[in-house]
Amino acid sequence: MVLLHCSNPAGVCYLDTCNLDGETNLKQRIVAPGFREKHKDFCPLKFRSTVEVERPSTKIYRFTGTISHPNGIRVPLNSENLLLRECTIKNTDYVEGIVVYAGHETKAMLNNGGPRYKCSKLERKMNTDVIWCVLVLLFLCCAGAVGCKLWYDHYSPLLYKVTPFITYADKPAYEGLLIFWTYIIVLQVMIPVSLYVTIEMTKLLQVYHIHQDVEMYDPVTNTRTECRALNITEELGQINYLFSDKTGTLTENKMVFRRCTVGGVDYDHPPGPPAEPSPDLPPIVTPITKVSPNRRMLQHMQDNNDAQHTQKVREFLLMLAVCNTVVVSQPHVDAMQLSGSQSGGHFPTDRSADRPARSNGTLRSNDKYARLTESRSTTPSPPPSTTSPLRIRLPRFPFGGRDDTSSEPSTSADCQLARFEAESPDELALAEAALAYGYELRSRAPDEVEVGVRGEVVRYKVLRVQQFDSNRKCMSVAMRLPTGQVILYVKGADSAVLGALTPMRAGSAEAAAYERTRALLSEYARAGLRTLVMAKRTMQPALWEEWLAGHARASEIGEGREKRIRESLARLESALSLVGATGVEDRLQEAVPRTVRALLDAGLAVWVLTGDKPETAINIAYSAALFSQTDRLLHLMSRDKEHAESTIKSYLEGGLAEGGGGRALVVDGRTLTYILDRRSGLVAPFLSLAKRCSAVLCCRATPLQKAYIVKAVKEELGVTTLAIGDGANDVSMIQTADVGIGLSGQEGRQAVMASDFALSRFKFLERLLLVHGHWCYDRLARMILYFFLKNATFVFLVFWYQFYCGFSSMVMIDQLHLMAYNLMFTAFPPIVIGAYDRSAPAALLAERPGLYGAARRGLAYRAHSYWAVLAESVYISVVIFFSAASAYWDTDVDIWLFGLVNMTCCLLVMLVYVAIETRSWTVIHVVALSGSLISFFVLTLMYQSVCVSCFNLPSTYRVMHHALADPMYWLLLVLTTVAALAPSDINLLCVPEA
Repeated sequence: MVLLHCSNPAGVCYLDTCNLDGETNLKQRIVAPGFREKHKDFCPLKFRSTVEVERPSTKIYRFTGTISHPNGIRVPLNSENLLLRECTIKNTDYVEGIVVYAGHETKAMLNNGGPRYKCSKLERKMNTDVIWCVLVLLFLCCAGAVGCKLWYDHYSPLLYKVTPFITYADKPAYEGLLIFWTYIIVLQVMIPVSLYVTIEMTKLLQVYHIHQDVEMYDPVTNTRTECRALNITEELGQINYLFSDKTGTLTENKMVFRRCTVGGVDYDHPPGPPAEPSPDLPPIVTPITKVSPNRRMLQHMQDNNDAQHTQKVREFLLMLAVCNTVVVSQPHVDAMQLSGSQSGGHFPTDRSADRPARSNGTLRSNDKYARLTESRSTTPSPPPSTTSPLRIRLPRFPFGGRDDTSSEPSTSADCQLARFEAESPDELALAEAALAYGYELRSRAPDEVEVGVRGEVVRYKVLRVQQFDSNRKCMSVAMRLPTGQVILYVKGADSAVLGALTPMRAGSAEAAAYERTRALLSEYARAGLRTLVMAKRTMQPALWEEWLAGHARASEIGEGREKRIRESLARLESALSLVGATGVEDRLQEAVPRTVRALLDAGLAVWVLTGDKPETAINIAYSAALFSQTDRLLHLMSRDKEHAESTIKSYLEGGLAEGGGGRALVVDGRTLTYILDRRSGLVAPFLSLAKRCSAVLCCRATPLQKAYIVKAVKEELGVTTLAIGDGANDVSMIQTADVGIGLSGQEGRQAVMASDFALSRFKFLERLLLVHGHWCYDRLARMILYFFLKNATFVFLVFWYQFYCGFSSMVMIDQLHLMAYNLMFTAFPPIVIGAYDRSAPAALLAERPGLYGAARRGLAYRAHSYWAVLAESVYISVVIFFSAASAYWDTDVDIWLFGLVNMTCCLLVMLVYVAIETRSWTVIHVVALSGSLISFFVLTLMYQSVCVSCFNLPSTYRVMHHALADPMYWLLLVLTTVAALAPSDINLLCVPEA
């Protein structure tokens, strides 16, 4: 909905978008240009303008449109004028606007792509083997049909009419065709349909155990590991390449202001006592900040001996306070509730007249409802993801009216808290730094910002705020000075701002300050600090109006609109004058070096993809143990494609990259642009070079480049990839990788919402992969192979009997056993293998990361594993069937007793097989195995004791009773079990680590 009117006379609407992108910080939306002046006179019924908008898209943060008024004036619209579906209005009584997207055209619905299904490498192998099961089944059915025809061909045509058990003896081929379809039904157990159900149940248990792991619980944030994808747990054990973001993933993303430079003068801010509030300031703000003011900077700020530098320092601090999008969130009185009964539940005709506003934006109610409690009248904003410890004291709201003077005080506290809310921790750190020096951001409106400057309240007219974007890599604020001039403050990356400075005369003071600032920026980066450069531009009003008119024309809907806007902003943010730069500390998370080293020791190739400067990123890479001090850094930082190609070729041919260790690769964003271009042909050489390095660091990478890198590695090398990040700029990378992990950090929950698994700390990744990933893969691989084994063995038992029944598709096993074999007797052992068996203790897997290599290389389930299991099932079935046939040869044993012997031996062999393969015994294993065997005997005895003839099935009355009394039955159970499992026992003895 395009916002046209709201309760705030300034035309500001506050909202949070946590249902869309997971961010809980307060955001501002403003009414469409030109409608703020119509606040008192606005009426939706009188709206006669035409609204033109772009086609519906999934881009939440992008919107373009135009309002065409009847008088011919066209007003551009952008995302600041749009209220999206699923947003929650905060601190605003009401809003009015015009709906431009509805139903399935809304951005919320377009972004709701439904559940994403990912198929693991193990599952793809299993699906291939299931197809082989179908082909084996068809082969057995064809063999049975051919055998049936050959059997009938042995009979003389004269005997057809006197042989009662031959139905179509005169048509052997037709009988063989019927038998083929009969075999499809009889031998259908060969196709493991129940395997898919068992896998889903097993994965659900695996997910439950991961979620309940107390070792991956973060008491600070009270969050556990969250499994958002239920079908790729085993993929955690087969990761080959890990791609990680830096800021907020390896680091805390809790920024602390540490250093700054103004005019080439460096000011250090080590940890120390916080700043004291100014006694001259009105008693609203009480700062509690981690920034300890630099004494020299305080002196320079107040020194009048060097007026020029003092002015620069003051202007620098003012930029820290105003050149941002920080919002001062204050408790809000909902005047709609307070005046709703008076107005009969309808909007008053003049909304602003009946509710006079306070200077700080809070609204008064009428005295009739003065005693409404705060819990009803206050709508607090949500707990923000990026908040300041700043406390703003607000006096109790004096609900207007004479009678209120004698009313009892509210049950709420006398002072209520307000806070800073920022879209990024960087802005919050800079605003708190300004606060430490007495430059206090008090309130912000679309056209005005109120700042406390060293004890005095100053209001500045804001003309335009251009927010940060990844293309420009900077943000700007235009304000009008009391002299009438327009001043533009620009804050951004050094690569963007330093290139837009006005050319300086060599040897001048400005040039010296510029060179000193560049040297300090490199020093900050080497110290691991995040850097931002501050610059300004002073414009005459005529020049500003000229640019504004041109930008309005560029913003009109049409082909090439985005390019025109970029060019227009580039013209504005040029010819700048350098003011200073900042260095903000972002500390590593707990146990990051140990985690990175463990992942490298496990054989994973770790790539760090970041948008930071190379110096900052390299420093963090050393601190995080991604690079070691003995590594030789290979730099790929080229200005053109030819240089990038020659550098890669020289590294490959010069012998610098030979060997798997001792080399680390550093690539910048511009070089990645050339490498990832399909026409360049550099992807394969680049990946060949990267494979020979122990670690790779990509600097100045855009979100799209991150996704392209992951895609290139996954497709070109055919490996399993994992991407981990914490911000919206990591979503594309996370969704491109085979396994995406989101960290619930300081940048909202966009990454978590797009991920397959959610962690609260990077250190938990070690246990998730090396322990749970190893377990899940090993368990599931062995469970699948066991499932193939038990089903194939059962089918081959039935098939061998066909040689003794004329290939008539007769089954010697009781129908009850046929149905209950997969459903009951062998249902729980596979689940126990898949959910509870442990190939190694968790402490051992964490202590020796190299054990992860067995799962990573897929040794538990190889391409030939299915055929090995099929051969083993043939051997076991031959031992069971022909041992029973030899034991009962030339006796009067009936078909059902013979079938019962085969069924019991098969079940016992399969259960003992599980017992041999079990690596860690628990009560659950004992109950599952013993319960399966006991249930077989109990159910069979009950059924054969009661049912003489039930369900129109052949009678097997008291067959089990006779078998239990026969010593041959018990002897066969022991001999066949030992003989059938002898190869498995020998294999375990010879290869104990298998």
